[in-house]
Amino acid sequence: MKEKLKGKINIENILCLFIIICPFLDILSFGFRNIFNTNLSPSTFLRPVITIAVIIYLFFKKDKKFKLYTFLGFLVFAIYGVIHLYLFEKVKTGSSYSNIIHEAQYIVNYSFMILNLFLYIYVFQSKNTDKLKKSILYSACIYIVSIYLAIITHTSSYTYWEEQMGYKGWLESGNSTGAIFLLTMFIYINLIKDKKYRKIVILLLVLVGIFLIFLIGTRVGLLGFILVLAIYIIVEVFYSLLHNEKINKKYVAIGGISIIIIGITVILFGSTTLQRRKHLKDIESDIIDESLNGNAHITGDLLDIKNKIDKNELEEGYMGEAEKQSILDLYNIANKMNITNNDYRMQQLIYNFVLVKNQKNLSLILFGNGYNANFYELVFEMEIPAFLCNFGILGFCLYFVPFLSIFVYGMWIGIKNIKKIDDEYIMLELGSGFTFALSFFSGYTFFNSSTMIIIVVINALLINKIYNLKKEN
Repeated sequence: MKEKLKGKINIENILCLFIIICPFLDILSFGFRNIFNTNLSPSTFLRPVITIAVIIYLFFKKDKKFKLYTFLGFLVFAIYGVIHLYLFEKVKTGSSYSNIIHEAQYIVNYSFMILNLFLYIYVFQSKNTDKLKKSILYSACIYIVSIYLAIITHTSSYTYWEEQMGYKGWLESGNSTGAIFLLTMFIYINLIKDKKYRKIVILLLVLVGIFLIFLIGTRVGLLGFILVLAIYIIVEVFYSLLHNEKINKKYVAIGGISIIIIGITVILFGSTTLQRRKHLKDIESDIIDESLNGNAHITGDLLDIKNKIDKNELEEGYMGEAEKQSILDLYNIANKMNITNNDYRMQQLIYNFVLVKNQKNLSLILFGNGYNANFYELVFEMEIPAFLCNFGILGFCLYFVPFLSIFVYGMWIGIKNIKKIDDEYIMLELGSGFTFALSFFSGYTFFNSSTMIIIVVINALLINKIYNLKKEN
């Protein structure tokens, strides 16, 4: 019995178990935040424990070369983090969204993301990855069951609390929840060909589809599910044509009919997402810019700050000169581009790039001007440009370039071996690229602890496929 148990306790199984318990950690975190009104929960401390335990185990077990590279990697990320936080404290003003502790949380989360990327690639390279893919499948099942249970018991939280629209179960963020389901699809959807898992995959897709299209209320959910389903159908057709194989008409027909049914159902019965879009359109006229004698093109709070800047009524220390000028620049650009006042992401995009230009500071360009250093409505939700603006060129290289490199390398190897790659390889490559789209248009994709793990797994599986392909050659 002890020998059997000992055989199951290994690094691979521990990392797979971490994936499976992610839904429970998310629910635990949500419960603590809402019941005890605190940002700290057991999940905050439990998540890094597994990662730290695994890296310490490998550090002492492996050779000197592994130890050296691990130590140098830790040193680089630690030095960057200290300098970034030092600069954040210098640029922080009275209008800043949060403090240095919250900023440090981003540094720690993104650093752990890269550490996890290294661990999953290192541990599963050249190994059988079936258990890794199944862990993702089980995790997605736990997520969707918990959400429907929350909805049925009337304990679900709203995706948009102020408007009380959409449902996201016992989870913190609607966009992150949608991202989790969409990204996991790129991994488990190929298991539909395995008779052992076919029924559970089909049932999971149906439940996830209903939730993302009709219940969650986000554009990411509605459009993303249709898009991923369409991508899978196109990949299957492309793969069959590429290898001169008979197209599996059953899967193509089921997928195509499903998309048509979804479209017709949304048109006839609507969805929470469409209700949300209509609501945003209706409230555009709530914010009036007296100087334009019409609808404002920035938010009400930003318009108030802009007017105070014009009248020199802004309190001392509330904003620096670069921030004030950037608010004025944002106002003028938003008016010229006719941006809607509730298009927060576009306003954030304009402001943050203008701010970098107005700050004219090489240190901030290299190490970032601070993610939480801005007014709350201008905190950059689009992660990829936020890596560049708020975490600097070095932060962009440390946190984002590793994933970009895997995507580009995977594309190059795939094109080079176009006749040898399978449909799973193509889905993983597209899943890696889809991550960038989610991060850009939705935000908080890399930062969210559970979404981060799924992104890591997609890239680890892709590297595994590349390794096996090169090994065959």
